[in-house]
Amino acid sequence: MKFQLFSTILLAHDLPQVGFCKGDVGTVVEYISSTDSTPEGYIVEFFDNEGQTIDVIPVLESDLIYPHSRMVVNYRDLENVA
Repeated sequence: MKFQLFSTILLAHDLPQVGFCKGDVGTVVEYISSTDSTPEGYIVEFFDNEGQTIDVIPVLESDLIYPHSRMVVNYRDLENVA
């Protein structure tokens, strides 16, 4: 498991099928073990600026990156999110 539970992550690329964009910030809330038919992944929760849940979605490990110390947090409108 590369990403620890409850760690802050960023999306590594756009996920247009659910309306999230590269760089959107989320929290890892569950680990999904790989099986013969499904790859390893995570359940990630995304919040708005007031801490309300926007959505909780399954993602692949390759969809996520850890933020680093030289990154800037950015907000965007919710109009395009699921």
